[in-house]
Amino acid sequence: MIQDEWNRPTPERLSNAKSQALHALKPERAGWRLRRYYNVAGDYAGASFASIGTNNPEAIAADDLFAVTLLSVSVPAGAARLLTLPGETKAAVDEALQALPTAALRDVDDDGLRHMEVFYRHVKKALAKAGVENSNPWVTASKLCARKRPDLFPVRDNVVYTLLGLLPKGDYQVDWQAFRHLMRDPEVLDAIVAARAAATQGAEGATLVIDQEPLRVLDAALWSSVTMADPAEASA
Repeated sequence: MIQDEWNRPTPERLSNAKSQALHALKPERAGWRLRRYYNVAGDYAGASFASIGTNNPEAIAADDLFAVTLLSVSVPAGAARLLTLPGETKAAVDEALQALPTAALRDVDDDGLRHMEVFYRHVKKALAKAGVENSNPWVTASKLCARKRPDLFPVRDNVVYTLLGLLPKGDYQVDWQAFRHLMRDPEVLDAIVAARAAATQGAEGATLVIDQEPLRVLDAALWSSVTMADPAEASA
């Protein structure tokens, strides 16, 4: 079980996160945004982030690093070598990857969160910029973890945690527990299904590749609700 030293989201924070998630997932808000995000003819990463390449479940490889760059982050050359070439770092990262729980986030217990922590911290350490004191590539690490297990790790960045009101900022312990709470909520799950259905409506002539994992659809809806302006508002 998770020990007491782990930070816990307060009930108030969880309630606020649910309210924000449900607002972002409203079909009239999420439908056109998800349709744009997952359109293969556009420049958003949705159609390719989780599926491009082979995404080997037992190791991080070059296709994973490329997929992460589609989310507007970069991977230092030294980190790319550490993660993909034989050595202690790659061995530790791949071992931690293989030890992750096989269940989706909603079904992971606190011991599973501990295994997630081990993998995440190995990845973040490997991604740190060489020679840079206090390098903290938590956003890139979160995106790489989400690439490897899109059903388990949410894509964490400043946009999403600010929207959800999660504190302390950038705390993976709080974030994972909050997302687990959301993925266990029947209202949120129903809203994800409705948002995904809304994305396919009115998509005649467009090719959409929408994530099958509900957690990824939630991620996309949250991020796009902040970063994509409503066309009606933009033209006003």
